[in-house]
Amino acid sequence: MSEKGGQFPPQKQPTPIERKMDEREIGNHELPIWEKMPEIVETLKNNNRLILVSETGSGKTTQVPQALWAEGFAERGKIFVVENRVAVAVETAKRVAEEMKVKIGQEVGYLTGPEKICSPDSQIIFVTSGVFKNIIRNDPKMEQASVVLFDEFDERYLLSDIGLALVEKAQNRGSEVKFGLMSATLDAQKLSEHFGGAPIVEVKGRPYPVETHFSSERIDPRRMPEKAAEIALSIHQRQQDGDILIFMPGKEEINATIEELMKRKITGATILPLHSELSPQERHRIFEKQPGRKIIVSTNIAERGLTIDGVRYVIDSGLVRMNEYDPAADTIKLVVTSAAQDSLRQRQGRAGRTQPGECYFLITQDEFNRRPVSTKPEIMRTSLREVVLQIKAMGYSREGDPIRLIDSPEKQNWKTAKNQLRLLGALNPDDETKLSEFGQKLAELSCDPREGTMLLRGCEMGCGKEMAIVAAIRTSRRLFYRPQAEAEQADAARKQFEISNLSDLLNLVNVYEQAERVNFDSKWCRDNYVSWLALREVRQNYSQLLEQVKRLGYRVNKEKPAPEILCQAIAKGFPDKVFESVGRGWYENRVTGERALLGRQSCVTGNLIVANELIIIQTKRGGELHLITLATKVEPEWVK
Repeated sequence: MSEKGGQFPPQKQPTPIERKMDEREIGNHELPIWEKMPEIVETLKNNNRLILVSETGSGKTTQVPQALWAEGFAERGKIFVVENRVAVAVETAKRVAEEMKVKIGQEVGYLTGPEKICSPDSQIIFVTSGVFKNIIRNDPKMEQASVVLFDEFDERYLLSDIGLALVEKAQNRGSEVKFGLMSATLDAQKLSEHFGGAPIVEVKGRPYPVETHFSSERIDPRRMPEKAAEIALSIHQRQQDGDILIFMPGKEEINATIEELMKRKITGATILPLHSELSPQERHRIFEKQPGRKIIVSTNIAERGLTIDGVRYVIDSGLVRMNEYDPAADTIKLVVTSAAQDSLRQRQGRAGRTQPGECYFLITQDEFNRRPVSTKPEIMRTSLREVVLQIKAMGYSREGDPIRLIDSPEKQNWKTAKNQLRLLGALNPDDETKLSEFGQKLAELSCDPREGTMLLRGCEMGCGKEMAIVAAIRTSRRLFYRPQAEAEQADAARKQFEISNLSDLLNLVNVYEQAERVNFDSKWCRDNYVSWLALREVRQNYSQLLEQVKRLGYRVNKEKPAPEILCQAIAKGFPDKVFESVGRGWYENRVTGERALLGRQSCVTGNLIVANELIIIQTKRGGELHLITLATKVEPEWVK
């Protein structure tokens, strides 16, 4: 195949794709994906569906959109690339724009909610699955698109599954939009059968070989940071070139690993964290040249999509932090669990993208073999209330005109979601396959139906502005951060915002309002251990929600309402989450009998509370604790 720039052997005539690439000097023809690019393009020309199985590092994410653009697909509509993570969408869009030698936001753009650089003329657009859901809801037949590529589809994120089902629905209703599913570890045969024999294209081989090492004995998860630091030091002392990428399940473990690395006084290296709570500037440091070797300690955010040039070594804890949903209790369980084999292979492949590499698994070969082959789809482990709301808003329903899902959750999960929407007043009481007028309005909001109910009822009660802030906070990342080395200062800073013992959510509103008074000053954020990035996200979501409620005909208050009014509005979104005190900080759900402990960080006191955030955490002894982390005091007459 050609070198970058289009130097072809004299006996071989360039294909139309290669000629177009040569003319524009775009693409990286050294990547393995180009061996199969003519087949990929022809398959999508002749079919409206494609399943692309391509090794990690082969270039599918960056090269396939460019090849389709070069072949003229964008002349019939936009090329959307759906990503599961903001960081991947942003950084990949920038890389593609760079390869195409265009300014980001022109031919190539991205839309991620909190971050967006795009224009009406953008032809290749990288979007998160949440943004894509809104796009297809407003354009059910996807008339603006020629093709939708779902990247890293094996992760099976909830909104990707729903987005794909809606694209298939559009095709069945006469749309000419095409779709492609891309990943290194897809169950291609299963997907092909589900989509009526959709063609499969496989790209074998990775750019560079990766030597794999397994642990000789089982390592206690609590020792993972220490063990990872030991291996990193050993690699560093060999004086061989190449950056090191360490996978840990969460921010706590990342901090512990960095602390272990610092203890070893590693010189000639720059140690960098990578997780979702970092600012774009902090996140981008991993792509920039740093003094000496880079040692990056990351969550699974670096598992897919992102190519970090220079990574030669991967150290993998084999762990991942994820949510598990209990539909019976409508409770999210936060667990650190074993990553499936497909995730482990994705992480391993990070080492062989730009040079030969090595991967050190902190698990044994036997542990690897006993792991599940595929990651459990998110749709099987999350609440479905927003999914059901959006499906019904588009005129579909499980009972009448369903959309086809690859894996359907248990009936209990669907029933729970439907019951929640019924309690919120979102269903038409005469025909529950349809939404009520209130439910239709809820579906227009870019937030969970619980927060949407608080917001719309709050507008009716004269506290819409505050409820918009609450909803924006609830749909954004956490406001506070707590560095391990400055835990006491961070806790003291948080205390100063606690002005109410009626609701933890009102104290978070206070944080936003104080930040607003200082114009969201970055120094103020640092001094108060408030995430500037989270504030920016809240601000954007808040503005968006205000626009949406005004379009629906609601007026937003200018005067500050009484705290009790705010608490009443909050309670409207949680009619099934009313808990009564049973002593010593324990509360019991008045309907289900579920018992939960009110978290120590909550400021709320009272006999009757609404659990605004209820999680299940693993205790050190291996048990489970139901914990109310955000609460609001209510009066009996508010929640009859």
